[in-house]
Amino acid sequence: MSPRRLRARELIFGAVAVVLLAVYGALGARFLPALSATMAAPTPAPSKPVEPVAVSLALPGRIAFVLRGDVYVLAGGAYRPATADGRSIQPALSGDGGSLVFARVETLGGKRIVDGQLVSAELGFTRIVRKPTAGGAEELLVEGLRARAQNGLHLVSWYLAPSLSPDGKQLALTEDDGNGASDLEVIDLSMPGRRPVTIFSDGQQLADPAWSPDGRTIAVTTYNTDTAGIILWPADRKTEPQRLRKLPEGDAYRPSFSADGRWLVYTLRRPEGNDVHAFELATGRDIALTTDGRSWGGVLSPDGRWLAYLRADRSTIDLWAMELGGALAPAGGVPKEPRKLTRGEGVDGDSRPAWAD
Repeated sequence: MSPRRLRARELIFGAVAVVLLAVYGALGARFLPALSATMAAPTPAPSKPVEPVAVSLALPGRIAFVLRGDVYVLAGGAYRPATADGRSIQPALSGDGGSLVFARVETLGGKRIVDGQLVSAELGFTRIVRKPTAGGAEELLVEGLRARAQNGLHLVSWYLAPSLSPDGKQLALTEDDGNGASDLEVIDLSMPGRRPVTIFSDGQQLADPAWSPDGRTIAVTTYNTDTAGIILWPADRKTEPQRLRKLPEGDAYRPSFSADGRWLVYTLRRPEGNDVHAFELATGRDIALTTDGRSWGGVLSPDGRWLAYLRADRSTIDLWAMELGGALAPAGGVPKEPRKLTRGEGVDGDSRPAWAD
């Protein structure tokens, strides 16, 4: 199996294990960009922030990102932790910015069958959690421990990359239940108790779902072919999903929509590195928003004027922002100089940022 088709649950467990100082060799082959093989010895990261950290830019709305296993929210000129467990990843925000949704990695002692033998194993899974962005009680939305078994063969799933629909009533995510696939599902959040689940795919390798602003389309990364690409999936499932065919050559992944629905922002991986691109859905026009070969995971601000993204400097990943300067306007423009928002504390490169009002 090629590295980019490794199961998402193994990679995410690896990312969190690094946070917990347990080395897990499979980290990043599928999702993380390839960083330079000639990186110098890493500089020790600054302490993990526990108090608000001021930024010099006046940015609109709220940006959620992950730093060393916890979700942080940047708002009002500073970023501050929204979780404190060291196991939280892949945040999403509601359209109004009032709710934060994320995955939390859990482990459980159990059993696995290896070479026909029942052996002890540490089983990993995730829960999907929602809480107010400003702080407050958490609500469990999706339980990854699906069933306990007396023989230790517990049923567990890795639910990843949660994405809220614009009206907040549906949650798109991917599930890997250990069968070798990562499938797209949509959960109805409008009903209390046991929430209905709609299965969109069966046995596929999908990741990174993102809703269009009108709620009609879910963009998702597909790893079902040798070249990663982006599929547009009708949310009502009345027509067949379509793969975007006009993208530049390379692996396209981690899509997100502009607030007006005109643009799909994504990461393009090529031998020379990773950069953030924007694809105009109506015309097929493609614009490289970064060209340094070290940037990925881009999301646009609600007003469309700014791009937030992840960028690597040697072994350190930070959150950056760039004013687009009309680059996506019909007449075109030149983006302004990007600015680093975090301070080398160790941003998680496997968790796409989220930006909302």
